Amino acid sequence: MKRGGRVLGLFIAVLFLAAAALLMSSGHSVDPQKLQKPLKDLPLALGTWRATGMDFPLDQDTLDLLKPNDYLLRNYVDPRGQVTAVFIAFFELQQEGQIIHSPRHCLPGGGWQISHREEVEVPGAQGPYKVNHLILSKNLQRLSVLYWYQGRGRVEADEYYDRLCLVLDGLFKDRTDGALVRLTTGMNDNNPKVLQEQIALAAKMISAMNQLLPPQ
Repeated sequence: MKRGGRVLGLFIAVLFLAAAALLMSSGHSVDPQKLQKPLKDLPLALGTWRATGMDFPLDQDTLDLLKPNDYLLRNYVDPRGQVTAVFIAFFELQQEGQIIHSPRHCLPGGGWQISHREEVEVPGAQGPYKVNHLILSKNLQRLSVLYWYQGRGRVEADEYYDRLCLVLDGLFKDRTDGALVRLTTGMNDNNPKVLQEQIALAAKMISAMNQLLPPQ
């Protein structure tokens, strides 16, 4: 990360800690927010992508670690047979011990390493959204991962800024609900347009999620 990025991250982290201290000292009450529909109601067709197979359960150890109020793990396939794993974790009330975990910290492991990281734009009705793009590498294998934080009327890539907004929304909107959305696709030389296809799916996903998440 460049020096400017480190300074900005540190500044936002300090603001987050200050706002968190204010929230705790005020004894402010934050209300859990319910989904409009369960995550399993995410459409089976998203653009040219179609759900395939059954939804997958998470193991108990993972559930105990993440503590989501609802989650979805489902594969979607495009007309060329490219499979993308969709993972969504939703939290009605984010608080100490129950908060979204950053994929940048959770994904590396089992030999997988982050070899590339950037922010990319996803088209939206009110202008483009910024989301995170990671490439994970292990030996000759590579995975393309898009992820973002969505909720309370926002789509955010930057986890520090999302945490700051989380505290401010707790103070001024009495809510800290939110979701992590992650798309994971295998990369190979036969399909050089994996990222473009993921971005197209992400655009459909963001719109569909707005119909499931608590209203803004």
